[in-house]
Amino acid sequence: MIASVVLTLAAPAAAVEAPRLLRLPSAYERAMAYPSHASERQLDGRAVLRCRVTSIGTAADCSVKSETPAGQGFGQAAMSLRSRLRFTPPTGGQDPWVEIPLNFEGAWRKALREGDPNR
Repeated sequence: MIASVVLTLAAPAAAVEAPRLLRLPSAYERAMAYPSHASERQLDGRAVLRCRVTSIGTAADCSVKSETPAGQGFGQAAMSLRSRLRFTPPTGGQDPWVEIPLNFEGAWRKALREGDPNR
């Protein structure tokens, strides 16, 4: 009787790499999204978005994690910019959720005066 041996080779594990941010909205884009009532009061602000990174490196299923100062529209402004975010796609089963801080600071005034540098 002849015994046979079957070897099963496991596929090599895929390299795990978290998504990396490739593109944030420009100062001009942030300036255009700046909440009007906050600009009238010359308020600076910040919002943090929590988004899922898709297989093509775009942001999906975003929500506002935090907004400072609260209730001034910076979260909504950040949400309006989510289509401008670009990432490397996640690999190797990595959790594709990321947090992205977006600052809305005094530089927005300069960006509005100078216009869009991408024209």
